[in-house]
Amino acid sequence: VAEVSSDSPEASLFLEMVPDLVAQVNLDPSTMAVAADGKDSSASSMRRTIVMQQGALIAIESFARSLYPSTENGKLAASAAAVFLPALASVAKLLDDTASLWIKANDGNVGNAEVSSGVADAQCQLLSSSSLCVSTLVTTLKARCLPQLPTIIKPLVKSLKSANVLLLEGSNDPAASSTGELLQLSILKTLQAIAETMPQFLLPYLSLIFSNNGLPSKALRQGYEHGTEHSVRTAVAQLETALSTKVQVRQLIPALGQALAKNLRSDGNENWEEACSIMNVMTIAVESSQRSELSPVIGKIFNGLVMAYGYEGDGDSIPQMLRCANKCLLSLVMKLSESQLRPLYARLREWRGDIVDAKEGSLSSPARRYAFWSLSAELSKSLRSIFLPCLTSVLTDVIDELEIAVSLLCQRTKKKADGSKRRRVEELDSSADGMEKVKPLQPLLLCLESALKADAHEGGDWTRGDDNQRYNMILNHLGKFLLAQIPKEIPLLSDLTSKEKASTSAYQQIVQGVGTSEYGNVVGCLTALAAAAGNEQLWKPLNFAVLEACGHERNEVRKAGIGCLLSIIETIGEEYMVLLPECLPVISELLEDDEEIAAMAKECVRQGEELLGESLEDSLR
Repeated sequence: VAEVSSDSPEASLFLEMVPDLVAQVNLDPSTMAVAADGKDSSASSMRRTIVMQQGALIAIESFARSLYPSTENGKLAASAAAVFLPALASVAKLLDDTASLWIKANDGNVGNAEVSSGVADAQCQLLSSSSLCVSTLVTTLKARCLPQLPTIIKPLVKSLKSANVLLLEGSNDPAASSTGELLQLSILKTLQAIAETMPQFLLPYLSLIFSNNGLPSKALRQGYEHGTEHSVRTAVAQLETALSTKVQVRQLIPALGQALAKNLRSDGNENWEEACSIMNVMTIAVESSQRSELSPVIGKIFNGLVMAYGYEGDGDSIPQMLRCANKCLLSLVMKLSESQLRPLYARLREWRGDIVDAKEGSLSSPARRYAFWSLSAELSKSLRSIFLPCLTSVLTDVIDELEIAVSLLCQRTKKKADGSKRRRVEELDSSADGMEKVKPLQPLLLCLESALKADAHEGGDWTRGDDNQRYNMILNHLGKFLLAQIPKEIPLLSDLTSKEKASTSAYQQIVQGVGTSEYGNVVGCLTALAAAAGNEQLWKPLNFAVLEACGHERNEVRKAGIGCLLSIIETIGEEYMVLLPECLPVISELLEDDEEIAAMAKECVRQGEELLGESLEDSLR
């Protein structure tokens, strides 16, 4: 059939065979209904019926692909449509009936392995064949399929949801699992064909497609042992792209917002992965839309983002949810003008609320503060100097957050009468609640570091604004973190493996920047601040704070101090050499410290000698 031309005499002969094939498809399904009893004779009869129906479906699919005219030639297209439209109606009915029986068999025979493998598996195969046949007919007939759309989409999505639930629950039968995965593939392919062919008619079905255990299900994204995971994930990505780019954004975004709300309002954390999938679809939709198309739905996108940012789960789910939300926010911001960015950022700040509740006198939600500084860090990193006016609008919040962290992490010591030191009465609050209060510190440091780097590239005017007051306020707090006591319980993001984390202190991560260069740390922030400051007058207090850390009694503080000094020298270079004489006495002492600190001190000397073009050996004696 593949070699037969659609306008040849042979094509007419093949088309005359289609009604006979349809008759095979329309075989009395009562044998399948009886098969639900699980009797061997009924199951055998059902399998014979299914084999005949599958053969007919494959033939119809092949005929439609080869014999339907590639161009809308009036007479040929009309005659082919007259043959294939009744075939589509029969295949759609078979799809609906088979889906109902398969779902019923799954729901009613849980735990019955014999029924599952003998009946449901055979129905699953027929369902896959029906789906693929429908896919080809829809692609071929296009808008002529519209009357059959409800009969096609509803059973497809319901079957997909049932297959997803079965695979999530796990199956002891590898063959049954493999069949379920193949069913997923066939359904996804058919839905993609519909989305690409008739996207304008999908509005009534979007809520069903994006419902729980539907397209967003993690069953479509988990790893399998049967070699089909790559194909399933590819099919999901293709369907999501088709829906995002073909369906009008004014129809798609409200449906996605409703689906997101249902997933994030559920009890527990079981649906956060589906929420992330929905956010990814929203991101693709925003990226593929024009600014004029987004204007009517910006409010609904904002509501979806707020729901995602307000999600409070565990330590594993929150970062992933924030990544998805930040990606969506950034795709939206890239479609907006700079004048539209500031009101949007102001609305996000309003959603976060004040750092300290004026009525209660207590700190506001750490989760919202963490989410806000996370999105701010993403915008700062991507927009660079364009983001600085937005950061100016929340500068008082930045200082408040730094003050909170300093008060909780930088406890001072007092001397007893005999000269020995004792801890302050207020001990470090290392409880879960206390550590949640300082959780926003890391994304805030990342936001500041990105902004300061961008400002340094532009000349540092923002950092030196308000007659250097902005610089001094930031430095006054950042410098104190070098001497901080960081409890091991503080929640931090890093690139470290579990084994590396066990041997790396929280101080090394949040202050020194071990494994946290992409997530925010104190040394990285101080280095960016020095680069943005740009003159000796402003470097002096910063250099003093660094040298104070270099001479501290705690080994990790000295290591952070010399590491920070080395980072500043590497970043600023020759201009910073005016302060090298102040540093040399401290560096000289550190050359006799432990191996790691001494190595960094030697590197500072080497860098200085290279930049000055002369030996520093005499100065170090």
